[in-house]
Amino acid sequence: MSYLNREQRRNMILEAAKRVALLEGLSGLTVRRIANEAQVSTGQVHHHFASSSHLKAEVFNELMNQLNEVENQITTHTHLERLSLLLGCENIEQTQPYLRLWNEAEILITQDQEIKKAYNLAMQQWHTALASTIEYGITQQEFKKSIYSSSQDIAWRLIAFVCGLEGIYQLGLNGLDEHSYKHHVEMMLKLELF
Repeated sequence: MSYLNREQRRNMILEAAKRVALLEGLSGLTVRRIANEAQVSTGQVHHHFASSSHLKAEVFNELMNQLNEVENQITTHTHLERLSLLLGCENIEQTQPYLRLWNEAEILITQDQEIKKAYNLAMQQWHTALASTIEYGITQQEFKKSIYSSSQDIAWRLIAFVCGLEGIYQLGLNGLDEHSYKHHVEMMLKLELF
């Protein structure tokens, strides 16, 4: 291997960690597994990242930014379709590994402060994307402007709704399959925006 400067080696380790996370989740991000994937020593991983917790948080942030890029490349024809995509209603193969990471991080926030900070940042970015989409939909007269709630408030309610619905969906309760999940989200969107 040719000589890599500090930043190049760090980026190489980070890229390897992102590949592992997309395949095996955040729980697969052990120092040994990342070192093996990056073809470096475990000492190199420790040298470039303060802790495995910091590394996981950075990987999560990078992959959530990557998810935003993936979603931005998916063509939607209306703001309602864009909201449906951003709320996870569309079963799109490219987004599934990222959404699994999101769900895993949600579980880890009670155990890991670094993941909690990363999750908080991702949540803020998600909120911003939703609120912006709602605003664009209002300016294009696709959605009605609420006299009671701002776009930011609506975005928070939509987030709360889909997070709760996702939690119920993950329980595997009878009567809440992928189709009914999408139906409930569509109904919530209609109540909020039309």
